[in-house]
Parts: sequence; C-alpha cells; structure tokens
Amino acid sequence: MLGLGVYRPAFRHFGRYTGALAAGTACLLASRLLMVYAPRLLRRSIAALEEGGAEAAGRAIRAGWLFLAVSVVSGILTYAMRRTLIGTSRRVERDLKRDLFVHIQKLPAAFFDRMRTGDLISRLTSDVEAVRFSLGPGVMYVGQTVILFPLALASMLDISVRLTLAALVPLFVIFALVRALAPAVMQTSRAVQDRIGDLSARAQESFAGARVIRAYATEELECEAFRAENVRLVRETMGLAKLRGILTGILHGLGGMAELAVLWYGGHLVVRGDLGIGDLVALIAYVSMLMWPMISVGWVVSSFQRAAGAMARLSEIWGEAPESAEPAEPAPLPAVFRGHIEIRGLTFTYPGAERPSLDGVSLEVHPGGTLALVGPVGGGKSTVLALLTRLYEPPPGTIFLDGVDVTRIPIGVLRKAFSAVPQDAFLFSDTIRENLAHAVEGDLSPERAWGALAAAGLDDGVRRFPDGIETVVGERGLTLSGGEKQRATIARALLREAPVFLLDDCLSSVDTQTEARILDGWRSSLRGRTRFIVAHRLSTIRHADRIVVLDAGRVAEAGTHAEILARGGWYARTFAQQRLESELEESP
Repeated sequence: MLGLGVYRPAFRHFGRYTGALAAGTACLLASRLLMVYAPRLLRRSIAALEEGGAEAAGRAIRAGWLFLAVSVVSGILTYAMRRTLIGTSRRVERDLKRDLFVHIQKLPAAFFDRMRTGDLISRLTSDVEAVRFSLGPGVMYVGQTVILFPLALASMLDISVRLTLAALVPLFVIFALVRALAPAVMQTSRAVQDRIGDLSARAQESFAGARVIRAYATEELECEAFRAENVRLVRETMGLAKLRGILTGILHGLGGMAELAVLWYGGHLVVRGDLGIGDLVALIAYVSMLMWPMISVGWVVSSFQRAAGAMARLSEIWGEAPESAEPAEPAPLPAVFRGHIEIRGLTFTYPGAERPSLDGVSLEVHPGGTLALVGPVGGGKSTVLALLTRLYEPPPGTIFLDGVDVTRIPIGVLRKAFSAVPQDAFLFSDTIRENLAHAVEGDLSPERAWGALAAAGLDDGVRRFPDGIETVVGERGLTLSGGEKQRATIARALLREAPVFLLDDCLSSVDTQTEARILDGWRSSLRGRTRFIVAHRLSTIRHADRIVVLDAGRVAEAGTHAEILARGGWYARTFAQQRLESELEESP
C-alpha cells in the first residue's frame, strides 16, 4: 500500500478548514461518548426494575428518560458531525479539482501529446472522488472506530471479562482476512480506475469524431469497440465488488457470531445468577456497537486501497513538471517588441524520436516582413512555429525575438508577442462572439468582431446565421464547415494585437476566391506586423518577402518567389503542378 506521502496534495487543503475540522471532531467525540454511555443507562434501568418497589421504579423511569435524552443529543451531534466533516471533504474535493486543473493547464504540449483527453477527465473526476471518499467518510469512520472501540471494550470488560473475550475472538479472524485481501483490493481498484479512463477516452474520441465515423459508416465498429471497453470495465468492477462482498459478508457473519456468543454464554450466566439481565442487555448493546467498527474496518481499508490507486494516478499528473513561467536567467526586455525574429542553427528532436525534426536551421525575418515556410510533409515547418512560442522548449541561443533569446523571456510575456492560427482549427462549444473574445483582453465590441470576420472572409456567412455572432458553433465548431472554422480562427487571431502573426496552413479548406479575399484582408489588417506563414498551397505565399523550403528538417531552398522559382527545384515543380490543377478546376 502506498504511504501517506502520496496524499500530500490532498492533505494540504485541509489546513484551510481547521475550524470546521475542529468542530466536526468535537461533535464526533461527544456523540461517541454519549453513545457509549447510553447502554449504562439501560443497565441501570433494568437493574432497578429487577429490585422492585416504588423507589426502584422511579429510578428506572428516570434512567429511561435520561437514556432517551442521551440518544436524541447523540443523534443531533452525529448529524452535525457528518454535515461538518463530509461537507469539509466536499470542499477539499473542490479545491483539489481546481488545483489539479490549474496544474494541467500549466503543463507543456508534450504532456498532451501522450495523454488522452478521456483519461485526464477520468482522473479529474472519478479519481478525485475516490480520494475524497476515503479522506472524508473514510477518515470519519476511522475516527469513530478509534473512539468507540476502546470505550465500548472497556465498558464490556467492566461488566464481564469472560463474555468480552468470547465476543472478541472473531476480531482476530477479521484482521487476518483484511490483511490477506487488502493487496487484491488495491490492485483491482487501480484496474477499475484505468478501465474508467479507457472508457471515457473511447467515448470522447467517438463523440469528437462523429462526422468521420458517419462518413466511413463505422458506427458498428465504434459500438463494438465501446462494448469491449465496457465489458472490461464491468469485469474489473465485478471483481472488485466480489472482493468487497466477500469481505463485508464475512465481517457481518463474524459480527453475528459475536452477538450469538454473548447471548448464548451470557444466558447461561444469567440463569446461574452470575450475571444480571441488565448486564446482558448492556453487553449485547456494546457488541452491536462494536459491529460497525468491525465492518467499517473492511470498508475503510478497501476505500483507502481504492483511493491509493486513484492517488497514484493523480500523482502521475502532479509529478509532471509544468512549463517554466520564469526563465532561470531573465534577460532585459524592450518596452515593446517589434517582431524581429532570428533563428540560428536550430536543431530540435521531439522526445522519444529517433531523428531530429530540425537540423541546423537558420532563418531571419525583419519587423513587418513576411517569411513563408513550405516543403514536403514532415519537413519541420509546424515545428518551427511551435518552438517560436515555446510550446516545445528550443535549445538556448537558437531563437531570438528582437535580439533576446526566447528561453530568457518569461513565457507569458513571450506568447503575448505572438498571435497564432493553428493548423487544427479549434473552436470552443460557445458562441462565435465568445470564441473571438478569447483573443482580446476585456470586452469585445460588436464592431471589432465584425471587422475581424470581414478580414477573414466570414462576415457574410455569419450574417446568414439566425443568431449572427451569437450563434453557438457546437463542440469543436462541429456545426461549421472546415473552411468556416479556419476563417473563424483567423478572425480570432486578427483581433490579437501582437507584433508577430503565425499562420500554420490555415487556408487549406477554402476555395481560391475566398483565399484571395482573405489575403486582401490580411494586407490591411496585418500591416506592420511580422508574419510567419506555413502553407501547402503556394499561391498563398508567393508575395512573401522570403520563402524557405524545409525538407527533412533542413533548409533546401530559400529566396523570393521569383528567385526560388528560377532554380527549378521542389518549389518550382510544386508551383507548376498546383497552377495546372487550379487551371483544370477553373476550366469549363
């Protein structure tokens, strides 16, 4: 079983609620003391009744009323205890989810490359809930057992040592069973959490790729894959339920045996006159009182085992190092970045890759200039853009913004200097206006929103929507076409007032007429800004100040459109081929 150290991220939140914890603990202590005291009142009342007479009857009645009052107060304190302690655990769960979400937001892009979204959601929800369940109700039941068990045991020993020993025999069996089954419970609990993550990931990917699934008529295959994951989850869950059922069933059985032993042996002692009826009733009450601690031992152990498995999965996330917001050696920064980009001998290899994606690349673009990156698929074009904004960490001394090494610029400051249109046109499940507002600080006026949409060639399309810019676009922009999503992300990027504009093959889903309109809008909207453009359609970048062909991570060709075209290399061949294809499409 994992040590308590793995719970440190959860434990640190409890310090914020010391007052509530103290009040809940006080209610716990008082309610259990009253619970242990109540059987003594029953014993006193029955003993008085055995004596007979008016005076004894009065004592019995007074003890009965006191028993009722103690029971009522104990019930009220138990309610207050549960409301306070379990409520605190819920607040800790809230804080833990919040901090975990914030931590995930700070993790580098490489983390999301290898972590599935569904699995992350499972860890953020069901795993955190498992931890909350053990540190809330679990700890509360442990506290009840720690208080109730010794007090009840002492009261039983005070009445009859022999009967107490007879009732305690099953406890040794219980501890042996818990010790034997605990490792299996932990292992199965971890497997269940993993299967929940797998199922969530499968569902998330299927929902996100709904159009692809329908386009290829693979609904049956997806349903079969989901069914297989579901069956695996049920199999693991049933295994866990079986272990818990065995454990709980045995504990209940052993608890019943303890009561039966007290009743059988105690009955003999009463008949022989060695024990009073009140003593026997009190002993049976204490044995019943001990049954819950005996049963809760197994329940608490299994919940802690499950929480340990969940916490191990959460610790994997906590163990991921976030992006370094502040550089180790910060450099003096200009008051305003102008957008001069220089790349010197950049070599970069993705984690786990066998060969570098970029090999000795050197580039330069002056403020307000346009540099286009083209080349075969896998040449390293998108990698250059990712390194500019430090989505992946470039080697120090290779990329400079206005003469400052980007690794020495605080990451928040650096990224505010860029406005990017990614290759994957991602939109949030929100209105068009709210999606555009992600690029601005403060409120986005309708005039600015429509201006950006016009520059991106999307204003006419949005005006045809029933709700205009208040139209909800659905998850990942599912209700828009591919071209509309690309233009919406372009409009969003145009709203950001950054000196450097990055466009990663963002016109691949629009026709040539729309492309021409967007390019005209760019020339006015991006005047004075530095532009890095990755493109596969070469007509997009022929007016760039400098064009660089990247092939297998190296600079293969470089120059203006006319210069590089005259060399007759990859660029010239591809340009001629694309021009021919365009003419064939336009011909009647």
